[in-house]
Amino acid sequence: MRLHDDPTWLALGHYRRTPFGDWASDADDPAFFLAETGQHDPDAELSATLLAYFAPGDGDEHPRCRFPARYHWLKSRLDFGGSLSSDHDCKAFSEWTETLKAHSVSLIFPASYLNSPSSMFGHTFLRLDRENQDENARLLAHTINYAADVNVADNELFYAYRGLFGGYPGVISVQPFYEKVKEYSDFENRDIWEYSLNLSPAETAQLIRHVWEIRPIRFDYYFIGENCSYRILSLLDVVRPALALREKFPYRSIPSDTVRAIVDAGLVEHVDYRPSAATVLNEHTRQLTSDQRRVARQLADGKIALDSDALRPMSAAEQAATLETAYESLRYRSLADKLPRERVAGLSYKLLLARSRIDDVSPLKPPERPATRDDEGHKPWRADLGFGFFDHTAFGSFRLRSAYHDLTDPLAGYRLGAQIKFLDASVRYYEDERFRVEAVDVINIASLTPRTEFIQPLSWSVGLGARRKLLETGRPLVGYLDGGVGLSYSIGDGMIFGLVNGTLEVSESVRPNVDIGLGPRIGWLYRGLGGQGLLDFRIDCYIVEDEYCTGGLRLDHTVNLGKDYALNLRLGRDRGERTYASEFLLSVRRYF
Repeated sequence: MRLHDDPTWLALGHYRRTPFGDWASDADDPAFFLAETGQHDPDAELSATLLAYFAPGDGDEHPRCRFPARYHWLKSRLDFGGSLSSDHDCKAFSEWTETLKAHSVSLIFPASYLNSPSSMFGHTFLRLDRENQDENARLLAHTINYAADVNVADNELFYAYRGLFGGYPGVISVQPFYEKVKEYSDFENRDIWEYSLNLSPAETAQLIRHVWEIRPIRFDYYFIGENCSYRILSLLDVVRPALALREKFPYRSIPSDTVRAIVDAGLVEHVDYRPSAATVLNEHTRQLTSDQRRVARQLADGKIALDSDALRPMSAAEQAATLETAYESLRYRSLADKLPRERVAGLSYKLLLARSRIDDVSPLKPPERPATRDDEGHKPWRADLGFGFFDHTAFGSFRLRSAYHDLTDPLAGYRLGAQIKFLDASVRYYEDERFRVEAVDVINIASLTPRTEFIQPLSWSVGLGARRKLLETGRPLVGYLDGGVGLSYSIGDGMIFGLVNGTLEVSESVRPNVDIGLGPRIGWLYRGLGGQGLLDFRIDCYIVEDEYCTGGLRLDHTVNLGKDYALNLRLGRDRGERTYASEFLLSVRRYF
């Protein structure tokens, strides 16, 4: 029957083809295999599994109980009949499944979180829904989550290195959904999308069996490739192997891409939206008048008493809205700033008590569901083809970006002020027959989060790569490391921001091969004229050996031509080392 070649068996063993055509399992733990060569030999693992199932003995440690998903599938194909035990003879597994009470499955997608580089792509996990559950039961449902087992003592650089190159083990955890809501929606201010999947109860049961098999197993965690979303795809492949979801992501798996693949595969019945605590607070403060916002902030800070004259001029409904917003602000700050419980418990109780004494219904409306989900935005790869002039010299330009989104890309499904780019390279061919690499961004991240009266985050940026620098002697390619921190504020449909930047440059063309620059960066992100754009002004004053300042004013505007196409115009005036140059570039962008 060649069951070792069956897609279901290969999915159960997490096998995939290597670039050399051999089989290899993603599981990196010898405990997952019953054959000595099982990690690279599906046939040997199948034979060892069958022999182990018919071996004498019983109990939770017997292979029939240790690998119930394999057993269930093999029994269906080989018709074991009554010769072997069933799930119900495995006490530990039976008690665990009874605790879960899973009837169906939902895919949960906490959206990107701007203030953490590791969370800017978003995250996915599964929720095990009970039959006919309401909202309260939904919060009590269990979740299946896969994440890196991180050492909290690791610094950010070590964390990034180990996360990129598989230095952390990935682990499966089972937690109540309300704990994940608290973690993502409350602590990290991430809106949550809930995708109800059309898995049958039988498919749900087989998924649970396989989760039992891999719960104690170590998988090496890779931030770009074998991450949370990739492991979720592997679970779905076990119950719907014909979809071959893992095969669509051989090298990287960005959560929004994997969600898009699950939607395209027809697995989704309906989608619900759960706004974060920050989204609710921002929407409710927007609905208040300036006086009501001021009073709500003072109440949350404990600067005025609940019986003060500030509330008396308001109607009962306005008082209700002000008290509710004050409570939401206090709760948000206690979670975001991790304030001691005893510091906020008394004031929270007083605010809730005062609100309960008002019979009027609050006029505050909940946040509207976004018109575009995160999985409905543009795709992460981008190719630009254009032409332009630099210092009166014409050139053709080609640019390719591996991932994911920059400040002037189409905003539908993304957040204004969020940027994360990996492996973004630009090359030009000038009319005087010069072919040049213009820039290579290994990574470039910006988190420009507007401050409000109630939420006041810092904005920041970081970049690493190589770029052309305008010097008296020409435009050499210079390696750089950039970092900046500052503030952002909403203005109309856009935002303004100001950062203090530091730059480290390395090149034989700068003296003495290393230079350091400091200076301000001021920008305006706006929407309009068929798309969105950035007006950016920057100054860098270099302080090693030759002291001089460079800078520039740049307009970068993108006209959206649908979800996967755009037209980009860039105008700039640069000041280099005692020299100036102007730039014009018009490009067509394709997202894929």
